[in-house]
Parts: sequence; C-alpha cells; structure tokens
Amino acid sequence: PPWDILRPAACGPSSLQNLRATTVYTTMEFWTEGCGPLDSLFSATADALECFSPFAESLAAAIWCCGSPIAFPLIYCFPPDPHTNETSGWTISMQDAPCREPLLCCFATICFPCGQFVVRRRALGGDMSRYRLWQGYHDGPHCLAGYCDGAPITIRSGTYGEDQCPNLFLCLEVSILGGACSSCCAFDVSRRLMKEERELGTDPTEARQEKCMEFTGGIANSISQWACCLQCAGCCVGCCAPDGEGAQECSAEAKRASRACWNIAHTLYRGMWAIKIIAIGCMSSQMVHEDKHGKRAPLKDAPSSMKIERDDEV
Repeated sequence: PPWDILRPAACGPSSLQNLRATTVYTTMEFWTEGCGPLDSLFSATADALECFSPFAESLAAAIWCCGSPIAFPLIYCFPPDPHTNETSGWTISMQDAPCREPLLCCFATICFPCGQFVVRRRALGGDMSRYRLWQGYHDGPHCLAGYCDGAPITIRSGTYGEDQCPNLFLCLEVSILGGACSSCCAFDVSRRLMKEERELGTDPTEARQEKCMEFTGGIANSISQWACCLQCAGCCVGCCAPDGEGAQECSAEAKRASRACWNIAHTLYRGMWAIKIIAIGCMSSQMVHEDKHGKRAPLKDAPSSMKIERDDEV
C-alpha cells in the first residue's frame, strides 16, 4: 500500500518520528485489515440491520396509498380546532364547496397557477388597483437580508410598479416569484386576505388538513434524517475498512436500510403534496363561492401601504 513509506524503518533515527510512524501505520493497518475486535461488532450491527431492512421495505410498499390522492380522507383522523364551528362564517363549508363550484374546484386543482390567478382577483373583489405583491404579507428582509443589512432580499410591495401592470405581476407571483412554492404562497395570501377583510374563521376541514400536514411532515422529516445518518455511516464504514468482512456487510446493510427509509419518506412527502393540492382546490372553490354569495365587509387597505409609510418615516 502507499503508506508503506510510513513504516518505522523509513522514518529516520529519531525515536519520536519512529513512534509516530508506527502509530500511523498500525492505525491504517487496523482499519484496512479487518478492524480487529470491531469487525465482530460490525457483523452484529449488520445482522440487526438485515432484520430491519425487509420490514422497512415492506412498510414502504404497504403505504403506497399514502403517497397518492387516496390519502386525502386521512385528514378526518384528526380533530378540528375547538374554536371552529361548522362553517366558521363561510357561506358554505370547505367540504361542500366542490359540489357547489365543481368546475372551479377542478380548474384550481389541475391548473394550479391559473386557478390562483382567478382566486386572487376574486379575493380583491375584481379591483386590481388594490393589488400589491403578496399583498404586503411578505414584506421585509428575507434570505441574507435577515442577517446582513443591504444584502438580498428585502421585499417592499407597492414599490415595483404593480399599479401599472397588476395582472402581469400577479402572473409572475403565482408562477415563478416564489420558486417551486409560488402557487402555494399566492393561495395562502389570498386566503389570509379574504379571512381578514370579511372576518372569516378557519374552516374545520381546513384545520384537520393543517394538523394532518404537520403530523405527517414531522414523521417524514424524522425518517429522512435517519436515512441520511444510515447512508453516511454506511459510506464511512465501507471506506475506512475496505478489507473487513463484517464492516463491508454492515456498510451494505446500512445503505439498504437507508434506501428503504428514503422510500418511506418520499411516499409520505408525495402524500402531503397530494393532500395539499386537493385541499387548495376545495378552499379555492369555497373562496369563489364566498365572493359570489357572501356578505361583503368594508374593504381594508392592503397592509403594505401603511408599512411602507412607516418605514419611510423612520
């Protein structure tokens, strides 16, 4: 091996150098030639992982339905918030909205960005002169700007010329300005705006969906962390002890268990995305129906205008 030059005979007359070279060579020899007593520990760990991996693989295959739209009824396993009532002030409930506005529900579910364009116009009452970027709810420092003044990105809605081309800015908002979550961010803003302006509460089904997302997301994140740890541990053991039979077996089983955990986590993430999309379709149809038939409260100014004025004064 290349570290043969570190053998004591090649290190000169100094006893200290001799000792250091002996230690280095012995350590490398220990790892590459079986890890001594640790090899039996690696073998035992491999046996334990060999029992765990088939179970995790079977679980990943068994929960396939949790990674599809079929998972949506699982939200009814969670209770609504105690302070919510049947509609929380909405004209119709979220679960009844698809039957009352079926076309809009399908449109908002299938064509996500286009659906949110329509929903925002409805939330503004058709008055696009009131449009601001994210309606001012995301104003302030983001990314590096939160840690260093003057760094990107600080959002100041109403200062980008939205009043000149509100429809263009809305198209950008629901499609690309928020990255992969642009449409979700646009929907959350529209939902919050309508709730505040019309003094509406959280629908019970909406509360169930939020609790389901929080619970499932926590499990998926934990499993992802375990998968990452197993993958890293398997790679380290395999690289450090290439000649250890137990170590290599442990490395292979760790990687197998990691793949099984990743499959479980990916299934849960897909299910969360499916639940979110269906829920947004239902809530979008509820909001459009509210705009058509609900009582209109006095319109309030977008929060960005007052915030910008205060910032300017400072």
